[in-house]
Amino acid sequence: MITNEDIIAVTQNVFATMLELEALAVETTSVPKRWEPITGCIQISGEWTGAVIIQCSESLARTIASRYLEVGLANISESDVQDVFAELTNMIGGNIKGQVLAPSFLSIPTVTSGHDFEFPLAGSQVVRDLALECDGEVFRVTMCEGVRTQLTPCDQRGWNLTGN
Repeated sequence: MITNEDIIAVTQNVFATMLELEALAVETTSVPKRWEPITGCIQISGEWTGAVIIQCSESLARTIASRYLEVGLANISESDVQDVFAELTNMIGGNIKGQVLAPSFLSIPTVTSGHDFEFPLAGSQVVRDLALECDGEVFRVTMCEGVRTQLTPCDQRGWNLTGN
């Protein structure tokens, strides 16, 4: 099973190579459970089933987009933030996918934003919930695993991420 250290290393590598930014692990308790985040989610299916969720503030997401696109913060649009955050989620999720049971496949990343909301995934459980800090702001990387259910005719592996 992938460890906290594996997720931290993947995240730090993506931030360093993609953004030339440093990401440092911090205590998870320093990240509020409900805040005003940008949330990126990518699902993994196959021999291992689950999801990777990345959450950060609007200001950190704008900084990430600015660094990735190599343009000033004033020139970053909301769609730039959404597109770059989807790519960040894809890169971190793809590197994590490479460390779970194969064969496994990635979904297209989904990005959403809002105020004071939770992002539960039905039929899954959180197995890793990590906080990291970048550019003075804390962000969260969460890994969920599909909960095993009894075998059904439509899903012989018994994985259930739909909650049905």
